[in-house]
Amino acid sequence: MITRSTHLRCTPARAFALFTESASDWWPESLRHSADPRSTISLVAGGRFWERSHDGDEIELGRVLTWEPAHRLILDFYPGTDPEHPTAVEITFAAEGDGTRIVIEHRPKPESAALWDGRAERFAQAWSLMLPALADAASS
Repeated sequence: MITRSTHLRCTPARAFALFTESASDWWPESLRHSADPRSTISLVAGGRFWERSHDGDEIELGRVLTWEPAHRLILDFYPGTDPEHPTAVEITFAAEGDGTRIVIEHRPKPESAALWDGRAERFAQAWSLMLPALADAASS
């Protein structure tokens, strides 16, 4: 399992909204899955998680399994694998001091266990880029 965390200078409700409603604003261009650095990243409660380029092409990034605003988000995560071999990502949001502690736990699911060891390092590197970008957005 990969665990990463960061402190955001905002409330848990704002941190959750940044992650779910404003992902397109902070998601690093180098981690976009389309060739469009201005693509949109969208998540829908109880449904899709996808990227759409400006020409309308869509890439499925996962499924939203749990949507608990200001507390927790759980995803079937397809980047690095595919819909038949999703990994699991749980994001928790907890008040801490003057802001929010966000914790990312990324782990294999039974369907992706055989792929995990070969891809875990890439997943860890991606989260190491994403969390600072999210923290920067929370400070703006």
